Amino acid sequence: MNIAVRVMRVQAERFIEPEDPLPGNLQISMNINVGKIEGSNGKAKGKFLLDIGYQPSIARITVEGRILVSGKEDEVDRLIKDLKSGRMPQPVIQSIYAAGFSEVVMLCRSIGVPPPLPPLPAPTEQKGKSGEGMEYSI
Repeated sequence: MNIAVRVMRVQAERFIEPEDPLPGNLQISMNINVGKIEGSNGKAKGKFLLDIGYQPSIARITVEGRILVSGKEDEVDRLIKDLKSGRMPQPVIQSIYAAGFSEVVMLCRSIGVPPPLPPLPAPTEQKGKSGEGMEYSI
């Protein structure tokens, strides 16, 4: 089965001034909504929306597009049947995420807000082990 994602619209808006510092308790949420996917004879198409929200509300990013599926008729029919029953096939979500997330990262850079990446763990100090191991500084 082949899944193609076509981005049709991107929108990014920053609600705070560029010189204002970002809040320390910033939470980022990402939602992927897939509209009705219809098709027959081994082909299907539908719409999707990738929405990034920030709390407190400092920015909003949306990516809209189309998803095009082609393959064996029984595979495409099964995908449509799964979607109608409320199950989201993993290949569809992965394809939308891969295409949409690259757009989101570029938009985040353009408007100066952090992308929705998992935070890096804070470094921990090891007590009682002075002189052992490696240290790095930047």
